[in-house]
Amino acid sequence: MIFYFSSTGNSKEAAEKIAAANGDTLTDIGRAMKFGEMTYELKAGEDLGIVTPVYYGGIPDIVYEFLKKVNLKGQGTDRYVYHVVTCGSVTGGANSMVMSALSQNFGLTISATYAIKTVDNYLPLFDCSDKEANQKRLASAEKEMDQVAAQVAAKDLGEHNYYRGAWALLWPVEQFVYEYARSTNKFHVTDACISCGLCANNCPCNAIAMNSGKPAWVKDKCTLCLGCVHRCPAHAIQFGKSEKARAKAFAHGQYQNPNTKPVEY
Repeated sequence: MIFYFSSTGNSKEAAEKIAAANGDTLTDIGRAMKFGEMTYELKAGEDLGIVTPVYYGGIPDIVYEFLKKVNLKGQGTDRYVYHVVTCGSVTGGANSMVMSALSQNFGLTISATYAIKTVDNYLPLFDCSDKEANQKRLASAEKEMDQVAAQVAAKDLGEHNYYRGAWALLWPVEQFVYEYARSTNKFHVTDACISCGLCANNCPCNAIAMNSGKPAWVKDKCTLCLGCVHRCPAHAIQFGKSEKARAKAFAHGQYQNPNTKPVEY
């Protein structure tokens, strides 16, 4: 079984490739958390994979909450357990967070960790508007995905392709900043909104509700996946505290991994 979280499709594509190569079942963490689907049964000896992006040097808050709340029946400890992260540059402490959650909550030990470099789509910092550059990065990422799928099939052990970098040591600080950054007061809706409701329907945190035909953020924090920004058909949702910050993020475009179907709930 593979649990994955994905907003724009990078981790989803990786999870799908690994599942297809190894005959695994897929479970979308975003869907599970949105609808409260929290009980799953693992067969004896069944592999357990966790596929996530890197957010602020760690894993998304929604993934960490899922790993604390999920009810894994019949999990045992005699199985191959692995974590795959998709990232734009470095992996930080993402594997440490998953290791800690699995050990504390289920007594499971990580057998292997993998990393795949793909398009970084955190709009406040990174530009996703160059489709040619995105395609080059995705082509390289697909090769890494195929390699990881083969390594999982072979049940390789240990750490593979981890991109730590100097920033890796600062991941606890980055996670502290992440708590502040997750505030929903940075989201802004322009008059371009067409009242389609796509953002509310597909928010994994149920943080958006339609109010008089316009999206309104009804929770103080979300997991900051920015799926609402990336998937808005009118590009009417912007992110940033100031007009300057929103304009910068807007200029960075929108991104959806073209190699998989959009994440929908």
